[in-house]
Amino acid sequence: MAMTRAVALSRPASAPAPLRGRAARDATRVPVVGGRRAVVSIIASAPAPRSVRRVLAERAAAPRGERAAMSAASSAAPASAGDTGETAAIVNVIKAIFGAGGFALPWAFAQGGTVLVTACLLSSYWFAIKALEMLVQSQETLIAAGKATQAEVQTYAGLTQKAIGPAGDVICRVLNVITCFGITVGYMIFVADTCISMLPAAQAATYTTAKMLTYNLPVWLFMAWQRSIAGVNLISLFGTTTVALSMIWVMISALRNPLQLAAIPLADVSQFSGFFGTVAFLFFIHFTLFSVQEGMPEKKYFLSAANKAFLISMAISLVFGLVGAVGYGRGVSSVVVTMLTGVAGLVVKGLLALNLWSTFPLMARSSLLICENVVSPNKEAPLPVSLAVRTGFVSLAAYLACNVPNFGAVLGLVGGVCCCAMSVFMPPIILYKSKELCGTPAAGKEKGMIGFVALTGFVCMILSVVL
Repeated sequence: MAMTRAVALSRPASAPAPLRGRAARDATRVPVVGGRRAVVSIIASAPAPRSVRRVLAERAAAPRGERAAMSAASSAAPASAGDTGETAAIVNVIKAIFGAGGFALPWAFAQGGTVLVTACLLSSYWFAIKALEMLVQSQETLIAAGKATQAEVQTYAGLTQKAIGPAGDVICRVLNVITCFGITVGYMIFVADTCISMLPAAQAATYTTAKMLTYNLPVWLFMAWQRSIAGVNLISLFGTTTVALSMIWVMISALRNPLQLAAIPLADVSQFSGFFGTVAFLFFIHFTLFSVQEGMPEKKYFLSAANKAFLISMAISLVFGLVGAVGYGRGVSSVVVTMLTGVAGLVVKGLLALNLWSTFPLMARSSLLICENVVSPNKEAPLPVSLAVRTGFVSLAAYLACNVPNFGAVLGLVGGVCCCAMSVFMPPIILYKSKELCGTPAAGKEKGMIGFVALTGFVCMILSVVL
């Protein structure tokens, strides 16, 4: 998320290789479910200007799998001529945040408590903006010192590699694969539980998540084998629409129930991994936001746009989570849509299941390409090798999905560890190394803030595992 996002689910650390074309090419960013985006190369209708050709040449020189932002990113709504791009950027960031992971928010509030999870949302917003500021400052520092070009630091992977070196590239690749793999496990659990809830009660009682997942596995394999990502614009629109409609219907259904505010605790720290991971999965998507920044005509408005988008998203998350928790009570499912009833509920569930299946190839693309590149270095993997890698990836994810307690538990680890690592722990380190590389090491309050943010991210990662 996620999960209709997911970045790295993007936009994790690396990006899909561009599709080949005979004419000049450009990159179009497409939002996917889970809030993650894939970058797709399309053939331009006219020759590109010299400056654009230069940037494309620099990107083409990058290693395969790193030419774009990670696949779990948000969409790119185009900015009109003469516009700063701020409005489009706000929309794109919000779309990157919300996805299937958002449907675990009521469960997170019911587990962690109304006051504690609200505080978690507020603090996550502050850390998210602070970390994003550090990433932008790292870009500016390296460019101003002549240590990198704009194109070289326009992706999370590129910035990390320039600031930290080869080790940064390895870190990005590893976190990319782990994050996308975790999201895949979550997708499988989400769809399996949703499918079970669509069956008549008597028949649903005979199914477990593992059993339903076994029946669904051929669909996951088929989708993983799709090496072409044509039609991503339509898929993106479908995903955004279904998520929005589903969230609205969940709140309407929850408010029809007797409100159970007294049943929800104010705070339960022992459930930290569950509620923090869910919030982190939604808001710690910085590795997906570079493509949003790149698409803005006036990049100086990027931080302002991101700040507004995070504020709006926090407000939506707060309302949706509280309404769902109070309406369904302490026993709310980590996949809240499974609690919907009636024909409308059935339609919502079906659309969400189709949504996750259709967006899975986009979300997992970057990690699959990285895995293929390990088996077939520096060249496109032959079809048999590609299919074998993708089959192994999905099969292992399915095995783990059959042994994971619930969707929320997956979000706890993916969001609390992987997303937190890439979006809170790494940005201050990237800034520190960037300034050190440019001969202007951080000092005083700046150094203290860098240490504070990095330490907080590290502690949250540890707590997500031990609690």
